Amino acid sequence: MILLHGTTRQRAEQILAHGPVTRFREPGGQVIEVEGFSTSLDCGPFLFGDPDDYAHGKAKEFPDEGGPVILVLQVPNEIVQRAVTEWFPLSQGFVQFDPGSGLEELLSDWSQIANTAVIRSLT
Repeated sequence: MILLHGTTRQRAEQILAHGPVTRFREPGGQVIEVEGFSTSLDCGPFLFGDPDDYAHGKAKEFPDEGGPVILVLQVPNEIVQRAVTEWFPLSQGFVQFDPGSGLEELLSDWSQIANTAVIRSLT
């Protein structure tokens, strides 16, 4: 299944190299505990926001991170299904990988996922 993650170029490269992290330090900030890794279905709907808009927002907030990009991931359906819950059904177009809901499986398969991932620049 193709999933999209809106971010900045620097963050996309870090994610590709190391996988999604659950402890992240914003530039000049404290370590932030994040719940998981948020993505959207490539076909939408984008009920929680368009990944392009999110990427542009991050790039505005952090202008030294290489601009807005979309990280395009091909994630096996069985891993995506582990993230589907009553709170996040696929019909919302949002796939949230949390501990106990697909995050562990995503991380264990990350090297294969990263091998096929693409960073798509936005203007």
